[in-house]
Amino acid sequence: MTPGAGRLRLPAGVGVALVLAALAFVLPLGGWTWRADRLVYDVGLSLWRRPSPPDIVIVAIDDASVAAIGRWPWPRAVHSTLLARLAEARPRAIGLDVTFSEPDPDPAQDALLARQLAAAAPVVMSVDWVAAGPGQPPRLLLPVTGLPPGVGVGTAEASVDADGVMRHAFLSAGAASSPVPHMALALLRAAGERPAPGLPVSTDEEDTRPPGAAWQRGERFLIRYGGPPGHVERISYLDVLRGVVPPERLAGRYVLVGMTATGLGDTVATPVNRQHHAMPGVEVLASTLYTLRSGDTLRPLSPLAGATLSAALILVLMAGIQRSGARRALALAVVAVPLGIGASLAALGLGLWWSPVSWALAAVLAYPLWSWRRLEQAVDALDAEIGRLVPEAGLNPDGTAGVVSRRRDALALRLEALHAATDTVRSARRFLSDALAGLPTAMAVTDERGRVLLANALAARLFELERAEEMLGLELPGLLVEFVPASGAQGIDLEALFQPGPAEPAACVVEARAERLGDFLLHFAPVLLLGQQRWVVTFSDVSAIRQAQRRRDRALAFVSHDLRSPANALMLMADLVRRGRMDMTPEAFLDEVQRLGARTLQLADDFVRVAHVESRPLQLEPVGVAALLDEVVADFRPQALAAQVRLGWQADAPASPASPVWPMDRALVQRAVGNLVSNAIKHSPAGGAVTILMRLEAGDAAGAEALCLTVCDQGPGLSAAQRERLNQGDDEGLPAGDAGGVGLGLQFVQIVARRHRGRLRALPGQAEAAGRFELALGRAGAG
Repeated sequence: MTPGAGRLRLPAGVGVALVLAALAFVLPLGGWTWRADRLVYDVGLSLWRRPSPPDIVIVAIDDASVAAIGRWPWPRAVHSTLLARLAEARPRAIGLDVTFSEPDPDPAQDALLARQLAAAAPVVMSVDWVAAGPGQPPRLLLPVTGLPPGVGVGTAEASVDADGVMRHAFLSAGAASSPVPHMALALLRAAGERPAPGLPVSTDEEDTRPPGAAWQRGERFLIRYGGPPGHVERISYLDVLRGVVPPERLAGRYVLVGMTATGLGDTVATPVNRQHHAMPGVEVLASTLYTLRSGDTLRPLSPLAGATLSAALILVLMAGIQRSGARRALALAVVAVPLGIGASLAALGLGLWWSPVSWALAAVLAYPLWSWRRLEQAVDALDAEIGRLVPEAGLNPDGTAGVVSRRRDALALRLEALHAATDTVRSARRFLSDALAGLPTAMAVTDERGRVLLANALAARLFELERAEEMLGLELPGLLVEFVPASGAQGIDLEALFQPGPAEPAACVVEARAERLGDFLLHFAPVLLLGQQRWVVTFSDVSAIRQAQRRRDRALAFVSHDLRSPANALMLMADLVRRGRMDMTPEAFLDEVQRLGARTLQLADDFVRVAHVESRPLQLEPVGVAALLDEVVADFRPQALAAQVRLGWQADAPASPASPVWPMDRALVQRAVGNLVSNAIKHSPAGGAVTILMRLEAGDAAGAEALCLTVCDQGPGLSAAQRERLNQGDDEGLPAGDAGGVGLGLQFVQIVARRHRGRLRALPGQAEAAGRFELALGRAGAG
């Protein structure tokens, strides 16, 4: 059993995606990333600044005021004077972020302050709590001035997170029976306004009830800080006290009085502090008031919604990695983390808060875990392939090549087995490549559409290409247009053959002929390679077989017709003489028998000569052409005289030498020229002339040098169709044999010309020579 054969195989990204999605879902629910969540929140909130709230101004008890007025605490008369100056400006509401929980040594001072509070109303004063004792709820410390008409109280306590940063506030705090509103909410109510509708608040008791406390905080919301400390407009307490601040600068605005001097009052860390000092409590109050009044706050996703979104984004990321492939997956994983964080910060600017930390942690692990899982599956597949290759490579079941390895490292054993198996595969591929190149038959492999995928050198040369690689990618149906079926003149229709269909293709064999190439058997065999349809096409050259078949058919026709004709004539004549139906003298009868016997003997001799000339080795020697032609003329002069025909030879062109020497088989060429001369004498009329023309053709780029012997007569000559077929090298174009054995004679000449790397051509007739046959001999002969 191969390694990993019994495992449940999932795509490389599925299991990893599920694990990472679960991680991204659990981390925010468990609160394990809260510190990193708040860090991203603080950075994002610092990036998105808001304009300074135009309706809020801080009267700051700053260092200059302390230096001019004196040490803190100041007399109540100073605060009374300030309230008088503020009342003259008629602000929308005044918030005193200063506690007056202890009486002044001079009771008149407290009474004066109470009167000025009532005159400056609406005013909201800050209150605080003090511990009442073990197990007792904190005790509320009200102002010593009491609550004159138009004066309210509110809490401005700093409710910080576990890391000491103040990010949120509560609308109310205190005993459940009588909660105190936040000072910002009390200011809105004092000015006749209400918080912006749709303000997102949280009522989770676990977040709002301190452990062991009898009172509680309610309705938590995030504070939208507009900028770092000093972002809200400030006016010095001393300037207002001296009356140098124009009343219109304070008219209709919320005026918050609080401490900003170094070492005085409360300061808290906020998300927007960054490199600045801690923010004074009065400025925190201003940001809280702006948040409640404008509704410009942050709407955080619930832990469940945030966890679900993180898990969903991880699944999307893993789907993208799975579809991108190994090369692009790394780039996608690297880019995804800053994109996710950037999207979270962009949403924060729009007022929606979702922490990307848990998602980013899972996304950072996405590519390494996906790559590891992918590698594991690749190793499993490699083990399976090695297991299949082991028997073929002649290896032991443990993957070694017959040698016990001392190293038991699994990877080393895999590599050893893989090396041995791939070496066997490479050897097999080399063997197949060499076998394909060494095949005696042209072969090509195509796809289902007929595009060439593989071919050997013979196939390339078949289509006049130098190398087999040049055939790759060519369309085989286009290359086969010159092949014509042997049974007709229509081209081979390969459209249906190379057109994929529902049925499985079947092998087929087509016999075809190409004028340039000859006769071929085209064998088309369908095969499946790697689950895809392929065609193996072989080109078997059967030209020699078809030529031999045509010669056999011609020989049978000769035996059945030409050889039987004299014998049939002799038998018919003898039967007629015996019956007395033919009046012949015995001498005439014997002469005719002798003539017919000689004719039969001549035909048999010609038949044997034609068969012999194809197998007889050539006896090449330099031969003087003039002497050869003189002998031919001398041999056939008696026949020419008997037929009353003039016979001779001459050079066809003045430039031709009078007596060239040419390498040839003298006996065969002399007999071939004699056959042409004999045939010309037989078909020339009495008083006609038979002439042998000799010329030399100089070699050029198109062909080699040749000796041309043209026999001209004044006979009828061949028809145009016969000339065309003879000139194309078709033996069937030769005229049928007659009493003179014309067919076998021309066939003999044609074979002699072919064996001397030449040709036999029938030339068109002229006025003085209707029949013309040209015998061309090449410089070198063929065995």
